[in-house]
Amino acid sequence: MREVSLNEKEFHLNKDLFFLLGGVLLSVLAGFFLPFENLFWYKSAFLGYILSSVVYVAYLLVRERIVGVVATLTLYLSLLLNLTGMIRRAYESYKLGVFHPPWSNLFEALTFWSFIAGFVYLVIERKYGFKILGAFVIPVIAAISGFAIYKANPEITPLMPALRSYWLYLHVVTAFTGYAGFTVAFGGAVAYLLKEHFPENKFVKNLLPRREILDEITYKSIAIVFPIWTASIILGAAWANEAWGGYWSWDPKEVWSLIVWLFFGAYLHARQLMGWKGKRVAWLVVFGFITVLICFFAVNLYFPGLHSYATE
Repeated sequence: MREVSLNEKEFHLNKDLFFLLGGVLLSVLAGFFLPFENLFWYKSAFLGYILSSVVYVAYLLVRERIVGVVATLTLYLSLLLNLTGMIRRAYESYKLGVFHPPWSNLFEALTFWSFIAGFVYLVIERKYGFKILGAFVIPVIAAISGFAIYKANPEITPLMPALRSYWLYLHVVTAFTGYAGFTVAFGGAVAYLLKEHFPENKFVKNLLPRREILDEITYKSIAIVFPIWTASIILGAAWANEAWGGYWSWDPKEVWSLIVWLFFGAYLHARQLMGWKGKRVAWLVVFGFITVLICFFAVNLYFPGLHSYATE
């Protein structure tokens, strides 16, 4: 394998920063000055995620470099559209006199999850160079975005008094970074299990990278975001104490956040201290992601509590 020189690394870093900062600037300008409502940008992002999913699957099948480049660029543009929608929505809430960050109800939470998950995936793809994982991760992101567009209420509403706090920024951003990392890890685990269950299938064998690589990507995704998820629980407890006078009230969301923490904590314990690798820990990640879905969708939609979106 060819060694990458320091100058090459600096070039790639500068290029990444250029695309990141340039994209953010374009999103800010579009969000403030173009005459389109936030739903236009969010729906455009959803279509972009669908197109990106198709192109990533196409790359999985044909392995042509140009297809991989188009897949990454399509995802990048989709993220910019999503970010523009978030900026526009925050601006619209300001004009309505009810300004809040765009992640405070079900619609906003799902679109924010889509954005953070896509961004985390893009960072991992850039770092490790495995675009194939996108065929498993981006369709999940598209599904989350689609659920927001077609099932959630997009109305901008005032925040309840307890949510008008700086804790809203700290707690929610860390929580959704955790959701995003677990989403990417789930994609890696599914790819691993396909490789494991069809070891002699030439189609699967040629499409997916080695199991060791998939296992490592899954592990690193969880190892990075698990402390962030831990921080989100701690920040949520501190916020609850400030707002309601207690750190823990056994709210359904608190309980299921703890269950998610225990599942992925068990994964890291088994992986690091007990030497578990391969199929056992991959299934643990899959079941762990099911607890993530329960924690967000089932608890927020069907259980009464401080995090409930049932009234929406």
